[in-house]
Amino acid sequence: MQAALSATPAVLTVELAPEAIMAGRPPEPLDRDRAELLAGPIADDLRRIVGETVAEAGLVMPAALYDLTELLRPGLPMAEALLDIYRGSLRGGPFEPQLLAIGSAGGRFPESAIAPERRVGSGPLLAVPFALVAPGPLLDPLRQTLESVLLEKGRASLATDRALRQLLGVEPVHLSYATFHDLSALLKIQLEHADFGGLWELLEACLYRPEIPAAVTLAAGNRFLAMDGIVWTPWLTWDEWARRNHANPRDTEAGYMAWMQHQRQYMAGLERHGVEVRITAPVPGVEAADAEVALGVAQAHALEPTAASYRETVASVAQAPHGPAAAVVSLTEQASPLLGPIAYTAMVQAHDGSLLELSHDYPVRESGINEVLSHWQSRADALGAAWHLERPNTVTSAGTPAQLQPWLDFEGSA
Repeated sequence: MQAALSATPAVLTVELAPEAIMAGRPPEPLDRDRAELLAGPIADDLRRIVGETVAEAGLVMPAALYDLTELLRPGLPMAEALLDIYRGSLRGGPFEPQLLAIGSAGGRFPESAIAPERRVGSGPLLAVPFALVAPGPLLDPLRQTLESVLLEKGRASLATDRALRQLLGVEPVHLSYATFHDLSALLKIQLEHADFGGLWELLEACLYRPEIPAAVTLAAGNRFLAMDGIVWTPWLTWDEWARRNHANPRDTEAGYMAWMQHQRQYMAGLERHGVEVRITAPVPGVEAADAEVALGVAQAHALEPTAASYRETVASVAQAPHGPAAAVVSLTEQASPLLGPIAYTAMVQAHDGSLLELSHDYPVRESGINEVLSHWQSRADALGAAWHLERPNTVTSAGTPAQLQPWLDFEGSA
């Protein structure tokens, strides 16, 4: 009985000059005919670097360029997808080593799971991924050889360089082969050099130790908890940050903006690598030193996975059947020149000016801005109340610890 097929992924890294890629998208994938013209020299390179035994394994390669964030994802889905494609090509028959180059047809990739995203700003380090496929006993020694020699001796040939330039229209400044573990080591160095060591810790946990709880706390107060390829993070509000640090408005603005900037950067970095990020309320227990305890609390107080905003209710008066009716719904956009809107303070008042409701809505994702605006405008319409949207282009707060305040000088900017 033949052993089950296994795959070991690797890449041809394609380093471009920064100005060559940041302004546009990576090139479109090659069609099927031209895909083989790129796969051929890559297969020749592997025989030269690894040895002729590499020809005993199959080689499957999508003829496209990918950003590294598309490849280093929890569960390494690219490797699994390439193995499935190769397995399907055998049509239930026994394993045979073959060169399988995957190209587009009619402008579309045959497998949407591996279609390159071609995001604006990708690079300048891109990659052509591929996988060696063979029964486990045959592949294991090849995998070990790849890990030991590919990065050290893996410079691409002139034929491969020429093929990339002619077929994909890129101008590489450096071409070399690397395993996915090599890519991880490179990513670690890059992130740590940019002072994002905590982001690497989370990615490493999601990629290689998903079954073990991991916690990262930043100096700005951000907290991230990883498990099963998912990251939970408590959303600190302005008022909560100020309470924890007993800070006045000026100090809170400096400290909270640092927290917000890190929060957005880490969430964006995680999500670009395919890591799901779930927002949780900043309740006691999420800061516990024991990652497993903190994770349990976070999971119990998490928002819905699709939530785009988080509401902090400051005051709410129960409405009696014959109580005062709402007359005005005002929304203050709390914004920073650097970060844009960070929160919206909603205030509902009766005709006599008495406060019926006060809350702060925080967009936790970009779509949350429109969600918040739409909610409160609809609320005003439903109540038959006047609607005000104020954009003072600043953050309005008072007290120690600082608390967000509504902008009371209505100018009817809605």
